[in-house]
Amino acid sequence: MAKTAVFIIKGDDFKGIEGETAVRVMKLLLGEGNRPPDIFELDKDGPFRTGDLHAYKGYDVFVILSGILFITSEGVSALAGIARKRKEVSVIAPVSNESRISYQRCAPPFFYQTLSVFRWAAEKIHREFKDTVKEVDETDEYGFAFRRELLEVLPDDRNLLDLPGIMKQEGLKCGIAKGIYAHRYGNSYESSRDDLIEHVPLRAQKILDVGSARGLFGALLKKRQKCEVTGVDRENEMIVAARDRLDNVICGDIEEILDKGILGQYDCIVCGDVLEHLNNPWKVVKGLKNHLKKEGLCIASLPNIMNWAIIFEQLQGRWDYVPFSILSGTHIRFFTRNTGMKLFEDSGYRIRETYLQSLEIPPRGKDFILKLKDISPAAREEELRASEIIIVAEC
Repeated sequence: MAKTAVFIIKGDDFKGIEGETAVRVMKLLLGEGNRPPDIFELDKDGPFRTGDLHAYKGYDVFVILSGILFITSEGVSALAGIARKRKEVSVIAPVSNESRISYQRCAPPFFYQTLSVFRWAAEKIHREFKDTVKEVDETDEYGFAFRRELLEVLPDDRNLLDLPGIMKQEGLKCGIAKGIYAHRYGNSYESSRDDLIEHVPLRAQKILDVGSARGLFGALLKKRQKCEVTGVDRENEMIVAARDRLDNVICGDIEEILDKGILGQYDCIVCGDVLEHLNNPWKVVKGLKNHLKKEGLCIASLPNIMNWAIIFEQLQGRWDYVPFSILSGTHIRFFTRNTGMKLFEDSGYRIRETYLQSLEIPPRGKDFILKLKDISPAAREEELRASEIIIVAEC
């Protein structure tokens, strides 16, 4: 009987709230459908060997998912089906938005931040390519499937995650399933944030970057103009990396740092996707105003909870947290354009500008927005389309 076992191999990227959120999302996606696969979670601390799979009896296909990887149960079923049919390939892998191998990369047909829209993207790719397989010498190790019979020709001591590379050494063929899509995350802490940099005045000489992560944003500012950048982040690992890029770094929670009174005076303060993570963003916004020079600017970006896809999920009875999205597992405060503006206005700022950022929307999303406008004519389409809000406020 055909039966599939899925192994989620967890590494450092599964630590913390976002890692826990990722596991829930992976298991939710994999557990859907009429015949979901059996799922096993393994820690990456010790290598998982090919010989270890002999203990998992009754399975004819094994699917390995390394790190945070979102794939639907239909995708896994299709991947396993191809592995069973295509005997000429030993390992079969899905395409993804992120891969070190160029021919395995696949740009999604539209932007997604929720599970429903991710499923639509995966379905669209499958409709276009179906079970098309491209034979290759090597695949990326983030996710792949293979038949049990492969264990008979491999030594028991091979690291399972090295399997795609071993195929090349053994002269065995691999396959890329072009119609099966999996989502991976790039380095979310190394973003240039061009959308925020363009609002930082060229005349600003002293800049505070709240939530500076590894310091790339500040480094780009220093490259663009003559300025001194101070970074604040509560993750020590981030501060260590930022120390080589920025003029000053402060490790700690911005709410507590404000209470200590250790900040200076700045021409510009940037809060890029920070305020939604705070217990009391109202206190922080008000407190930061005391550290802005006359006519100084505070620039903030906020996820837009009024986005159409979030409303769609709620109408399905869903509010699923998804890492690094509008509903990130670390978000505890939520804003629309109006409530984001009020956050600053109530603290004595004058709103200079607001911007709504949106990316490609699927046809079903566009239809849904039209229906929402029929129900609530006052709803602004640009707000429903937007995933991000940028607010530029002056002291």
